[in-house]
Amino acid sequence: MQAMGQPKWDNYATAAEKARELFLGYDQEKIITKLGLSADGDYLYLRFLDLDYRIHRRTGLVEKREGEGPYVDGGSFDEVMTLFDVLCWSREDASLSGEWVTLSALGGGVHGGALAGSMYREEIAKIARWEGLLSPVLEGLGGRRMEKGEPGYVIPVFDFLPVYVQYWRGDEEFPPQLNLLWDANTTEFLHYETVYYLTQFLLRRLAVLLERENGAQQ
Repeated sequence: MQAMGQPKWDNYATAAEKARELFLGYDQEKIITKLGLSADGDYLYLRFLDLDYRIHRRTGLVEKREGEGPYVDGGSFDEVMTLFDVLCWSREDASLSGEWVTLSALGGGVHGGALAGSMYREEIAKIARWEGLLSPVLEGLGGRRMEKGEPGYVIPVFDFLPVYVQYWRGDEEFPPQLNLLWDANTTEFLHYETVYYLTQFLLRRLAVLLERENGAQQ
């Protein structure tokens, strides 16, 4: 339980530091092999959505870059926790099933995949504001158009792990709805709890890219 008066960020920083230390204790050659990563003597490299990341092999420092820009230090808590979890926890024999399920189903639940809760309300509202630009943004993320959704795309979260993004426009009676469907074997790559961090980062990144796309068309 969080101590009285203790900033939430202290807890985040502690969790991220523990994840970094865990990474440094792993056999990095096995990580490289099981995920098919590029690496050199100093860094492991991987792509997360549209961003390139490198993790220093001796310090665990996370750096990222966008496009051809320079690498810069850091990343949000959601990014860092997702990166270290997939590096350290993913099974050596992890493989995709080809079956799409909801986040709840990944954890053994039966509820649908709509992200309607207050946890994601702000991000979904931003996405809805520029819903007409969602197709080109998802295509820019390497998305493959699917039949269900207005629009619906399967995009690579990592080179080895996809997510199915389904957006449904709102009307006078119902608000816009965003569904995320996951491969049934996603938890062979990430802890169930970490998918929440991934979801948070994905939605925030979509909002950033949509706002940018909107500005480019003004």
